[in-house]
Amino acid sequence: MSKYPEKLSLKEKYEEDHYFAKRDRELIKALREKRLSQALELKSKKHQKAARDFEQHFEEASQAYSKKPRKRLQSYSKILKKILKLFPVKRKEKS
Repeated sequence: MSKYPEKLSLKEKYEEDHYFAKRDRELIKALREKRLSQALELKSKKHQKAARDFEQHFEEASQAYSKKPRKRLQSYSKILKKILKLFPVKRKEKS
């Protein structure tokens, strides 16, 4: 007996899983961007674009320094400083 039908079935399952995984990643990314913009109260398009750019820088640093934790931490620190300059944190005063 031929194993061709089994291979074809596995290929179809792979293509279906691949499609839905890609769609899920896109939906999760859109949800993250929406939550980020709501959390930071991003009103202008400029701030929304900056938030996406920072997220991209974070992902690039994570991949580039995946095996170098100190370099990754330094990179995260630089990104955070830039974020805090653009989006100052509102601190509550203690009574």
